[in-house]
Amino acid sequence: MNRWRVIITPQSASLLSPTIQTQATQQQASSNSRKISTRSKQGGKKNGGENSWGAAGAVAAASATALACKLYQEKDKFLVQAKEAKVEITAEQIAYDNRVRQYNTPDNIFNYFSSIQLVNKFGMKTTMMSPMDFYSAITPDCSIHPGAGSGIYEEIKEENLGKVNLNKSPVGKESVLNQIGAMGLISYSDYCFLLTLLATPVRFIETAFNVFDVTGDGKVEPKEFAFVSTKLAHKSGGFGSYTDVDQTAVLASNSGLLNYVFGKDRKGTLTKENFKKLQADLLNEVIQIEFNEYDKGNTGRISEEDFCKFLLKRTKIPPSQKAKMLKRVKSIWPAKARGVSFPSFKNFFLVLASGTELERGLFFLDVENIGVDLVEFRQVASWVSHSELSEHIAEVVFVLLDDQGQGRIFKENVGPVLFDWRQPRGFDKSAIHVQMGNLKI
Repeated sequence: MNRWRVIITPQSASLLSPTIQTQATQQQASSNSRKISTRSKQGGKKNGGENSWGAAGAVAAASATALACKLYQEKDKFLVQAKEAKVEITAEQIAYDNRVRQYNTPDNIFNYFSSIQLVNKFGMKTTMMSPMDFYSAITPDCSIHPGAGSGIYEEIKEENLGKVNLNKSPVGKESVLNQIGAMGLISYSDYCFLLTLLATPVRFIETAFNVFDVTGDGKVEPKEFAFVSTKLAHKSGGFGSYTDVDQTAVLASNSGLLNYVFGKDRKGTLTKENFKKLQADLLNEVIQIEFNEYDKGNTGRISEEDFCKFLLKRTKIPPSQKAKMLKRVKSIWPAKARGVSFPSFKNFFLVLASGTELERGLFFLDVENIGVDLVEFRQVASWVSHSELSEHIAEVVFVLLDDQGQGRIFKENVGPVLFDWRQPRGFDKSAIHVQMGNLKI
């Protein structure tokens, strides 16, 4: 299901779907024809001129009706062509979407980016996401899929869900989001769970699993998942009724995630290994889609400058300072330099996603305030991401952040770029936190 719009006339401000447009044309033409015919009969011989005009109008109306009928009959072909048309996303739309992601509560973010209302056999409506609605909701400056807007949905009956062509992830057959989408939609509780998976540092994923494994038997059953999900997603005073659902409602929902994990009969279980694999697959897909936005030629590499643009995205650094930082990087690595591969990009994405862990590892013991050198930075980054950080990526980051050329980076330089990276994605609101006494991680 793609969101697209058709303008009736150059002067019209109305934006209607082709089905609505055709039906409206039919009704208007039929109405005009009836009115003119009535006037013609009432006018008699005294109004011969008017009758001529009326007859001409009736013919025109009949022609319009015939054309409308033809368009209506060919609406499926028209729909396909419209769906294939590329939707232009304006800078204003992207800026507004960014503000929603960064400053709204999770339930309002879900409401804004969701594009579907699923209607059950009793007429009850549930707000839900397509796979790409979810990606858009957690990706700043997303230019491949805009937010639908609060209260703007397409109503789909449950029995017709399998016939709807949902917006799909460009990753393809290996896409976990597409597999979830093929088995249903993403509910609010699904959204909160998937966001938590993305926001939880890799080294804490087993802790997250233990939170869901209420009975401690090494596997998560559907009832356990539903119980924890209600606590995870519930928000008193939230936007809509989807924030206030009980365990039974979660299990009974047409959730693509629950169908994917536990089966439609809800008899499956989720092991620790599968839980970790779900996080790894989801992270890999989200990272791949974002990498592809820079890798237009599908070469498997992006420039160092583009990598730094990714780091600086949505930071609060003034534009003039950003320009200087990028200029430093480009002077050392021109457009046709070594570049950054997808594995390196992915590794640093995981470093950024670790959030507080990165800050704690880099500067918790820096009581002398002497900063961190390249070797120390690589060690800490590898520790929090559970994967060795390449020397090239570390050098690029140092050139970007080390404005004095001292060979060391300091908290005040790193903070606005690396530590604040999670906020515009909503990760800080959904990550798992560990607390021991007054120490909160």
